[in-house]
Amino acid sequence: MGNSELTSSSGEPVVGTTTTNHAESQSRGKPGLAGRLLREPLVQFMAIGALIFAVHAAVTPSVSKERLIEVTPEVRQSIIDTFKNANERREPSPDEMARLTDLWLLNEITYREALAQGLDKGDPMIRDRIIQKMRLLIFGGIEVKEPTQQELEEWFEKRRLDYDIPDLVSFIEVPFSGANAEAESRTVLQEIISGTEPEDIQTRAHIFAQRPRQTLVPSFGKEFVDSLVGLPVGEWQVLPSATGWHIVRLDNFVPGRKVELSEVSVQVGQTWKDERRRVLAIAATRELGNNYVIRRDEP
Repeated sequence: MGNSELTSSSGEPVVGTTTTNHAESQSRGKPGLAGRLLREPLVQFMAIGALIFAVHAAVTPSVSKERLIEVTPEVRQSIIDTFKNANERREPSPDEMARLTDLWLLNEITYREALAQGLDKGDPMIRDRIIQKMRLLIFGGIEVKEPTQQELEEWFEKRRLDYDIPDLVSFIEVPFSGANAEAESRTVLQEIISGTEPEDIQTRAHIFAQRPRQTLVPSFGKEFVDSLVGLPVGEWQVLPSATGWHIVRLDNFVPGRKVELSEVSVQVGQTWKDERRRVLAIAATRELGNNYVIRRDEP
């Protein structure tokens, strides 16, 4: 049993069986270098990454730099910063951000098309000027038909407030606020009537001349304005509002009236065509956008 030579059942010697089986057992128990590498997590991760990249490359056509428009994080931040600077540091809402991003894309498409048509030649590389050149070309290529009478009437009715003559209100107002605003305003009212009001009351007074009635509602509330226009002209009164109490004197009230389309038909017709041309120009610009691959880096 000490040597490696054994005898088979037929009496023939079997040489090296024990040694060979032992070597095979060791070979099966220890994987080769390739096998060990395949079991490494880093190698597996790299292999998966390579597969994903290969699939993406197969299904995504390559895009030239000139035909790729990307809304990058830097672009989004620039849009946000511009909005905040124009709106007292307020962040844009999601809807506002969507509209501003669309506007940026329209401008970028216009700019790219202007460059493609060589409109930058002989002109300093000023983005706004090049965009304006391209817009003039787009607008110049759009023909707008004359509106029908029905189209004008429907358009006019939706925008009637822009054309109707509003009520015009002229008045003086002295504001009061705080817990004792009502009592203070009534006391000062009596002093005004008797001509003994403090001098600072005159400096606190606000004069409103020929103000359209609807423009007063956001500041004072509809109930205040309705009460104001119902006051006798030239008479001091106390009125409450959504912001406090007020001593007021109505100086003049001129009722407005509805305007008939026939009175402003020329103006309405031109405004209708201008708006229609703008809509068609935006549509034409979006159509040009089909020449580009647009990628939005949504947060």
